[in-house]
Parts: sequence; C-alpha cells; structure tokens
Amino acid sequence: MAMTEEEQPKAQLSVMQFLLIVAGLTLLAAAVGFLSGQQIVSTADAPPRAETAQPAGYLGERQRMERAKLQPLAPIVTNLADTPVVWIRLESSLVFEEIPDDVEALSARISEDIVAFLRTISVKQIEGGAGFQHLSEDINERVRARSGGVVNELIIQGLIVE
Repeated sequence: MAMTEEEQPKAQLSVMQFLLIVAGLTLLAAAVGFLSGQQIVSTADAPPRAETAQPAGYLGERQRMERAKLQPLAPIVTNLADTPVVWIRLESSLVFEEIPDDVEALSARISEDIVAFLRTISVKQIEGGAGFQHLSEDINERVRARSGGVVNELIIQGLIVE
C-alpha cells in the first residue's frame, strides 16, 4: 500500500502540531514554575541578621565575655578505662560570672569529678572531632551539676592522650 500524495502532508502537519503543543506546554510549565517560585520567595520570612544570631553553648555577647572570670584548674592526669597503659592529660579553666569565696574547694571537687568521669571512658569514645565535642559537653554537664550552676562553662585548653 502506497501512500497517496494527499495523506503525506497530513502526517507532517500532525508532527508539526505535536511539536508546537509540546513547546507550548513546556513554556507554560516554565512560566508556572517561575511564578510559583516568585510567590514563595516573596512570602518567606527574611533570614535572621548575623548580629542577632548567636552560636549555642558559647559565652555570647562581648559584654558578658568581659565580665566572665577564668579560674585555671590544675592539669588532670589519669588513665582511661581501656587499659592502664592509656593515659590522658587535661588542661582546663572554669568560667565564672563571679568567682566564689570557696573557689579552691570547688575546683578540687570538680577536678575529682572529672578524674572519676575520665576513668570511665575509652579512647574510642573521644576519637575525632565529634568525640572531642561529646567529651566537652559531658564534662560541662558534670561541672554545672557539681557546682550548682556557679560555673558557666569549662574550657578545655589542652588534651593529650598517650
């Protein structure tokens, strides 16, 4: 069956119509997507300004840092839970709003609590950045609990595992 001359232009015309319809629908979809994006952007809240955003767990604004007082702790050296061969040395300072009268006794109690805590952890628990962050958070929780909220934070100045 051979196609007649009348049928062949109709087939090309339908392909051309199909391409025009696909192109029109593509442009319509792009326009709807653009308009939807514009509406979402215009109704979204403005991002917080960098001045108001403060990282969690830090001392915060400059005024508070100027009022804060540091009390260095004696270096803590103890073995870890893995084996008696693995030792840790921790150098740190306590951050106070106001240094209490019994700061030496409080520092001794906190050092004792830190030693007891360090003897329960293994080297694997403090490996890497995440392990160090967890160690710092755990020690800070214990320090706040032991001091009754008098100590704001414990700053780790040096940590050596041998």
